Amino acid sequence: MTRKNLLLMTAAGALAGACLSLGGAQDKAHKLTVISPRKLADSLHAVIAADQQAYAALLVQPAPADAQPVPASANPRPAPGSPSHAQLLRSAAQAIQKRGAEFSYTLRSLWPINESQGPQTQVEQTGLEQVAAHPEQNYYTEEELGGRSYFTAVYAERATQSACVECHNRHPRSPRHDFVLNEVMGAIVVRVPLEF
Repeated sequence: MTRKNLLLMTAAGALAGACLSLGGAQDKAHKLTVISPRKLADSLHAVIAADQQAYAALLVQPAPADAQPVPASANPRPAPGSPSHAQLLRSAAQAIQKRGAEFSYTLRSLWPINESQGPQTQVEQTGLEQVAAHPEQNYYTEEELGGRSYFTAVYAERATQSACVECHNRHPRSPRHDFVLNEVMGAIVVRVPLEF
């Protein structure tokens, strides 16, 4: 089994396990009467953030000062054979959807290297602007997509590793080349349906 497959399975399994444990609460409905969409979104984000932190700590190596420029690619990798954190997040999100999850999550940015990862809705645009200006405050709202109501939460995604900053600043397709450590580079958007 490749390291990439192992990472994808670990990330997807951790998130699916968290969701299944919430789903298993139906058997004990007499103990848990209600979980708010906000609490569910925050819990999902906690799992996603923990996976990203583990990935960064275990796999992302700081780039040496004399490293070669990053090749022009929509999907740069931190090391040969390893997915970038954005690729890992997208792959895990797709795997969760294939398992029938009612919720969704994605990584978005006001300054994406891959244009398809920019804001796709007005709520995403507003949320990204809000968390960029006030990263300590999550953005919460409700929206309708495809005739269905969702609780949408937007969480600031900071550059916690110097390798992330260096990669984005050096990448030829990056719309910005002046990111600094701990700056907001984007956000994780979590959507929980309000109707089933």
